[in-house]
Amino acid sequence: MRLFRFAGLLFLSSVTIAQTQPFKLPLEMPSAFSGTFGEVRSDHFHSGVDLRTMGQVGYSVFAIEKGFVSRIKVSPVGFGKVIYIDHPNGKTSVYAHLDRFVGKIAEYVENAQYQKQSFEIELFPNPGELNVNKGDIIGLSGNSGSSGGPHLHFEIRETTSQHILDPFEFFNEWRQTDYNPPTINRLLVFEIDSLRYLLDSLTYKAYEAVKKGSDFIVPLPIKASGKVGLALDYYDIVNSNSLRAGIKKAEVRINGNKTFTFRVDRFSFLETRYANGFNGITDNGWNGYKAIRLWTDPNNRFSGINHVINHGIIDIAKDSSYTIDVTVWDHSGNSSKLIFKILGVENKVNATSVPSLPLFRWNAENTYKTDSYMVRLPEYALFHDILFQMEENQSDNLPYPTVTIHNPKTKLFKKFTLEYKASKIPENILSKHYIAKLNGKGFEYVGSELINGSLKATCNCFGKYTVLVDTIPPSIIAQNLMPSAKITSQNNINFKLIDNTGIKTYNGYIDGNWVLFEWDPKTGILSHNLNPQRIKKGQWHSLKIVATDMLNNDSEYAIKFFW
Repeated sequence: MRLFRFAGLLFLSSVTIAQTQPFKLPLEMPSAFSGTFGEVRSDHFHSGVDLRTMGQVGYSVFAIEKGFVSRIKVSPVGFGKVIYIDHPNGKTSVYAHLDRFVGKIAEYVENAQYQKQSFEIELFPNPGELNVNKGDIIGLSGNSGSSGGPHLHFEIRETTSQHILDPFEFFNEWRQTDYNPPTINRLLVFEIDSLRYLLDSLTYKAYEAVKKGSDFIVPLPIKASGKVGLALDYYDIVNSNSLRAGIKKAEVRINGNKTFTFRVDRFSFLETRYANGFNGITDNGWNGYKAIRLWTDPNNRFSGINHVINHGIIDIAKDSSYTIDVTVWDHSGNSSKLIFKILGVENKVNATSVPSLPLFRWNAENTYKTDSYMVRLPEYALFHDILFQMEENQSDNLPYPTVTIHNPKTKLFKKFTLEYKASKIPENILSKHYIAKLNGKGFEYVGSELINGSLKATCNCFGKYTVLVDTIPPSIIAQNLMPSAKITSQNNINFKLIDNTGIKTYNGYIDGNWVLFEWDPKTGILSHNLNPQRIKKGQWHSLKIVATDMLNNDSEYAIKFFW
């Protein structure tokens, strides 16, 4: 029995040791962060850390632990070129926005792309097919996909559930070099007026936070009445090489009692749009990117919210005093506290008439029609009830009416559909019409699906929309290749693709055979790396590029070159 117990203890000890072995850092350079885990961003919580590469691409990216490549995806948007590695400890590491894959991974992906004849691809290698060891170079850092600049987006997930975990919890090196507590800039106090809440036109007052000792304070008492909600404007800097980043936890205490806690150390992708319930509720004067709202709407069911009293909304009674402290923690455990007082004053309620508008319930499906348009919001699309506004207008400069859908500040948990009556469009060019969003810079393609006599699009946000027509094919412009050029010392071919609605498909053929062209919509560049293993050197070649836009208008470009 003693031997059995001793062996069991040895087993438990070995498991503990195995689980606490440190991961290798994914980059061998001083760690610098442009984003941290769980940051509240538009439509999502940030699902990893962004490691800066100082404006350069091409740094070696290392496997943090042994395992096998379980998933590879190549896309012109999103994560771009990304690798997923499953590890024996039940974790999956993710390496995104890569410039390229290397070694056996690169060969595996390229062969699959040629087999499928597609740059965009998603692969799921079998266990043992692409094994890696700790410290293996798996790729080079880059700027692929929807990246805003060269960096490595890095994640750790729980393999079975695919829940995203805070990478800071796995790297002592990051925590041990972070001595900076968050900086609190301002406190925002919102007046939760019922009518303004329904119209998403809440007003707030901002109070500068002043450093006093180790804490921040609002020097003078704040006078308020009725229901109020708090928001905090802040930032955190991990180290001297890093940019402003987010926090891990926020806690509100009123007269010593905990009334609201927000904590993000893990979440599922099904929850990520709950981030919209914490931002985007004010005008452009509020830095919503690094701010946190400290109350919730009825449909904000994010798992990181707890200890909530009255959704975090504070009822202020006349002649009462409230001592409130808000504490925020960064991902290394450093904390800052804001202390302030609220004094209850008389609530001077101004009588206002309720506008005659349809009431959209957050927990119901809602539809609304104008003469030409119809919107359909699925159940739970809204975070709270709203008095819905929608107006159709004819513009002298546009071929079809525009529709203004509610308030752009109103953030959504789910997307909605917008339909336009196809009977109002000439049938012979119906397939060339699409729904577009007016975005301040022009028009953005949203959708062009034709279903049951309607032109339909799935929309991400409220705003101004219209219907446009596109019969013009993409422009294909050679960047570094002249007709009949001899390019014996050149190893790549680049083309610029230009189109109003966006590029849907793109293919290149050399000597009649499909070849791999990479598409980057950020730059509009379609590029091919000439490979003597696939194309014979020292002879003339014929090249054809075919590009199709979102309305299936297509263009071809043909040229001969010597290589």
